[in-house]
Amino acid sequence: MSFSVGFFMDQIAGHVTNYHNLRAVAKSEPEMDARWYEISYRKPGGSIERLRDEYLPFMPSYISGVTRGALEMYRALRHAESDVIFTNASVRIFFFRTFRAIPTLIDLDATPLQLDRMEAYSTGWRDPRPLAALKWQLFKRTLDAAARVQAWSHWAKQSLIDDYDVPGEKIIVTPPGVCLNFWQPNTTMRPNDKVLRVLFVGADFRRKGGNLLLEWFRQRQQPNCELHVVTREPVASGNGIFVYTDMKPNSQRLLALYQQSDLFVLPSIGECFGIATIEAMAAGLPVIASDVGGTADIIQAGHNGYIVPGNDGAALIAAIERILGDEQRRIAMGRHSRALAEERFDVQKNARRTFGVLQELSNKRLPVSI
Repeated sequence: MSFSVGFFMDQIAGHVTNYHNLRAVAKSEPEMDARWYEISYRKPGGSIERLRDEYLPFMPSYISGVTRGALEMYRALRHAESDVIFTNASVRIFFFRTFRAIPTLIDLDATPLQLDRMEAYSTGWRDPRPLAALKWQLFKRTLDAAARVQAWSHWAKQSLIDDYDVPGEKIIVTPPGVCLNFWQPNTTMRPNDKVLRVLFVGADFRRKGGNLLLEWFRQRQQPNCELHVVTREPVASGNGIFVYTDMKPNSQRLLALYQQSDLFVLPSIGECFGIATIEAMAAGLPVIASDVGGTADIIQAGHNGYIVPGNDGAALIAAIERILGDEQRRIAMGRHSRALAEERFDVQKNARRTFGVLQELSNKRLPVSI
């Protein structure tokens, strides 16, 4: 029996990559009528943005961003018709009444309290107690209204249980995946020049720990090394550092960069779930990441890479040198990375698990206008 799903998807950070990956798999689901709605938080030239820029320049950008996102979500819900809803939109807290009426699967990589506890995500000031209580209540109400909640990691699931009293049986843990047919190892792409190439992929260079990696590069013990940085922020290149600011997600150029590399490093000081890390694993690279967010669900420490304490430059340097200095270790860890990617992060399997939950929810309701 066919069913329709309204996918209301955030267009920020790693959620954009996950959106495209899910959408690609959904095309091969004949029983599911998928309807996609992109929720953006800035519209260049939009009325909200003009109002802020011209008359309220002192207004924090996140206020106009939330206003834009809520407006886009409202318009999308108003014109959509679906049996069930799937959403990862940050502005979902304003639409809990809709989620009570229509079976909804909430998707998240972290809870608001987890983000508040991470200094890297902090706005720089602590919410007054009444505001913090209101934020908790709104999110709790949204979770209660949803039929199911999908967490990307056990770290996020535990916060749902401990911080928001969500019953464990209401939560499913399904990590995002990558297309394993696209993200594949190809050692022939590596130049035969004895140079070791370390790769970093993170749009937010500071939050993703890019400065820590630069510090390692200055102190490196391996003389024949290059550092390749994919980011959206300005980073000085030269002297063995190569910077790419125009790389597109899931592109052949990005894939080639992974395939040419010997090690992937993402030493984030703030992270929920590093999709770039599972791309690297699928491409057959050993990986190093910091012990933040859902990293423990991604890396098997000592098996396919290392997990280091966040913001610990000395531990990061030691882990990098350990892998770069041992070719056999690098090769073995790279193979284990690919095997783990096939086991845990196949987007075909993970997306279909999500779609299966949505189909179960659709049986609870007949199609009506949202």
